[in-house]
Order: sequence, then structure tokens, then C-alpha cells
Amino acid sequence: MSSATQRLPKAQRRATLVTAASELFAQRGYDHASLDELAAQVGVTKPIVYRHFASKKDLYLELLAAHRDELLGTLAEGMTEAGPLAERVPAVADSWFAYVEAHPFAWAMLFADVTGDPEIRAFHATMRDTARTAIAGLLKAEPGLTLAPELIMPVAELLRSGMTGLALWWLEHRDVPRATLVEAITQTTWHGLVASTG
Repeated sequence: MSSATQRLPKAQRRATLVTAASELFAQRGYDHASLDELAAQVGVTKPIVYRHFASKKDLYLELLAAHRDELLGTLAEGMTEAGPLAERVPAVADSWFAYVEAHPFAWAMLFADVTGDPEIRAFHATMRDTARTAIAGLLKAEPGLTLAPELIMPVAELLRSGMTGLALWWLEHRDVPRATLVEAITQTTWHGLVASTG
């Protein structure tokens, strides 16, 4: 297995490390995961891991950024599609929870893992700000949405924190169907937005 692993192309090796690292960090948390564990899990030596990533922190921050960008892209794509808000809201909520369902390790890294490292904590704070700002931008650009300007940022934070919190709850209640979560979001958090366009 070791010789076969060493023959992997660089891009494929890196992708294997990234996938394994996402799972490891999500399961053990940043503080308790190690690059030794990652190397053993993938079947390579630790120096090979260092050929791809300068440090555990660099790897973790790169993973966080990749997961953040993918999630925000999913949200932005759904909100900017054509059609009335009443139809797009359930679709966006479904895409959000579909991402959680397909990437539970990424989701745990983004929102459940906590660490005392100042740089990583700053990344998480910036990520929340970025998500809130992105949602606020979508709200401002929404045709027919009659939100007072002073409500834009509070509503954006309500949407961000509400959908994030529900997704974290779902990670521990996987017997609940995704459609139920979509309906919960549509009928509560997003209901006023949909109504305000009428």
C-alpha cells in the first residue's frame, strides 16, 4: 500500500490528505488532531504531509477557507437565480442543508470546532462577518423586498445564525428528514421576508 500511495500524482495525494484531514479535524477538533495521525490515516510519512502543508494550522485554515467559499457559493447561487423569493427560499434552504448532509465533517469544522488559537478564532469571526455581509448584500439586491435599511444587518445575522444553529442541531438529530428542516426555515425565519415581497 505504501509504494502505491507514493506513486499518487501530487494533486491526487493532496486531495486525499485534504479529505482525511477534514474528517480528522471534525472528529477530534483542531487541538486534539495531529499531523502524525493524519499521515498514519492516509498511509504516508509525516514529511510527505509537510510537502503539501507547512503546518497543522496552515492545513486547517486552508480547509476552513475552502469549506467557507463552497458554502457561501451555494447560498449565493440559489439566491441569485430567477424566480420569486417564495420559490427560491425553500430551494436555498434545501441547498444549505444538502451541503450539511453531504459534508458533515466540513460543517463540524466550520461551526462546531472551537480552539484557543487566536488566528483560528479570528478566522471564525471573519467567516461569520463575511457570511452576514454576503446575506445582507443578497437582501439589499432582492427586488421588491421592503426591509428598512437599519434592519438589513440584524436580519442577515438572524438568517445566518438561525440556519447555522439548525444545521448544528441536525448533526445530532439525523433522524429528522431534510425536508422538515427546510419547512421549519421557510415557515419561520424566512416567512417575513417572503411576505414582505407581496
